[in-house]
Amino acid sequence: MQIRGILINADGDYLGGHLANLEACLELFQSAGFDGVELSAPGLDVISGGRLRRAQVDRVRAIAERFPFKYTVHAADQMNLAFPGTTIGGEPDSSMDRAVFAASLDFCAEIQAPVMVYHSGLISLYPAASGLGPLPDDEELARAREREAAALRELAPLAAERGVVVAMENRDPHPWEIAVLRRHGLPAEQLPKYHAGMIIPDLIAQVKRVGNANLGLTLDLGHLYLAANQCGFEFLEAVRQAAPYVRHVHSSDNWGRLGGPFDSLNHRIPHGEGDVHMPPGWGGIPHVEALKQMPQYEGYYLVEIRPRFYEHVGEAPETARRHIAEAAG
Repeated sequence: MQIRGILINADGDYLGGHLANLEACLELFQSAGFDGVELSAPGLDVISGGRLRRAQVDRVRAIAERFPFKYTVHAADQMNLAFPGTTIGGEPDSSMDRAVFAASLDFCAEIQAPVMVYHSGLISLYPAASGLGPLPDDEELARAREREAAALRELAPLAAERGVVVAMENRDPHPWEIAVLRRHGLPAEQLPKYHAGMIIPDLIAQVKRVGNANLGLTLDLGHLYLAANQCGFEFLEAVRQAAPYVRHVHSSDNWGRLGGPFDSLNHRIPHGEGDVHMPPGWGGIPHVEALKQMPQYEGYYLVEIRPRFYEHVGEAPETARRHIAEAAG
């Protein structure tokens, strides 16, 4: 295993488009001993209407260059190449998502970020949840897989031109998805069918469909732990399956419990529910054993925690380095 640096995320909601918040975050992360930072493109307002805002990028770059950090970029969570949010004549239209994707790659190039994180688009229940569409049938699920693969085949060469690896992130389950399935008379066990972005073999299949060296996986251990417990697959086996395709790692902690309707961390943390992004070591994820499953991994190891835990940010790189050393041990 060759870890090129311990990184931390600059939370997009916390940044909120305010560059003073970015500067404060970078100063905090430098004092805590991190090697780099994952910047949220939507949190920095560098893209609007699918176009790069050059003046804002220049301001972001001027701040970023003052710190000795390596940078990666997290693209907008809403961006979805399988189930795009806009339609033309009732048919899915991914033109805006593709534009945002391309602009995100341009942002990576501007700040010399070699990795861009893209959330898997294989999450299909948003239209049914909002009342804007029906539950997708098997044919639409298949079309969505190919829609995403076709878009990525088109966009991956742009990533290569900019020296960027697109790392498609595995997703996590949500209580609202279970509610949608139940409203349609389906059991929770059907969730992997409608949210294949949680399932490592489905993500590997997408990578193979695209067939471009500039596309791989971001392995989010927190998401995978929740999905494994909800869907009944073996967490460490899933890590082993993913390992040959992993180009980036997100590490946080949780207790592997999906939980209920409460979104507030004040409610979720005491009961150990949901994707709470606690610092590694605070929850139940077997981080050392997970790292042992990917001895050939080369890349960054990103600690993805919520701003709520910034008072404890100094312990995070130490814990990450200890976990890595024990796994290599």
